[in-house]
Amino acid sequence: MINLNRAGSRHMHCRALTLGLVLLAAAASPAQAQTSVTMYGNLDVSIGKESGGAVVMGRGYNNWLGFKGQEDLGDGLAAIFNLQTRFIPGTGAQERPTTFFQGESTVGLKSSAGSLRIGRAVTPLWNNIWLFEPWYNSGFNGSLASYQTGSYSSDGISDAALGYANFARISNGVFYDSPDFSGFRFAVAGEVERNPLAKTRNLGISLNYGKGAAGAMVSYERNDNNDNIYFLGGSYGFGGLVIMGSYARTKLVGVNAAAAGRSSERLTVLAATYAVGADTIKAGYGRNQDSGSHKVSVGYSHPLSKRTSLYSDLYREKIKANVTGYAVGMSHTF
Repeated sequence: MINLNRAGSRHMHCRALTLGLVLLAAAASPAQAQTSVTMYGNLDVSIGKESGGAVVMGRGYNNWLGFKGQEDLGDGLAAIFNLQTRFIPGTGAQERPTTFFQGESTVGLKSSAGSLRIGRAVTPLWNNIWLFEPWYNSGFNGSLASYQTGSYSSDGISDAALGYANFARISNGVFYDSPDFSGFRFAVAGEVERNPLAKTRNLGISLNYGKGAAGAMVSYERNDNNDNIYFLGGSYGFGGLVIMGSYARTKLVGVNAAAAGRSSERLTVLAATYAVGADTIKAGYGRNQDSGSHKVSVGYSHPLSKRTSLYSDLYREKIKANVTGYAVGMSHTF
């Protein structure tokens, strides 16, 4: 027997996607196509140690190799694509062997009305949250990323029966990013296909402001497990000093609530960066008000060029016990 509700829902999603593509292409007319393709990437390797542990080789930020480009379709309309794979420099292995293009694999259209992509990519929450954490929400070494989002992940179906979570991404998704309106912009994304083992589809939205010295963000997201998160971030610059902070509230259900030991979390981060010539000093404090976990971090970054820098981190974190760690590393973008 055909499930009319599911068939109708899928038909509506297809109609909405088709309508979005048509609206972006509406003003297009035949023109001589111009195509550009860019290879880009990031390499970051660190050496660090935590109290009670061995010296290890890790990273201060994620590592990727990507190809992106666009084709001019005329009248301000362009076809766009982005393919990005992730890897571990210390071994050369893929970061996730089961997903080659883990970072992104999208194709879409871009015009003065914004951009619409389909495929796999980071959600609006994760695509903007790094602006309010000195370590760019990396999750490594001194980063306070876990105090921005806690136990929440964008996939949510992370137990053994359902497979590992796509922590900051969704697959089979539609992603819309608006143009800039006097410093304001918004993004929305959601899944087209619903995993048969999931409770619902992922849905997320982010409203951002950035103009002059001020920045702000308000975001909401719901994952496949029906967990959700509300996030508020802000930053302001005074000369070489930038103060930033965030507050988040998560709601966890089922297996994720059991794994975290709680059904909700309140998370705060207060941090700053300070420019000393070309160098940058980083400092911050993060706290999970419901678990009692907290972390204080300081860091220093010294650029050797526009693309290459050296950095060091020192941090102390309490989860079940106090842990002190340090790391030194080098990063290069191309």
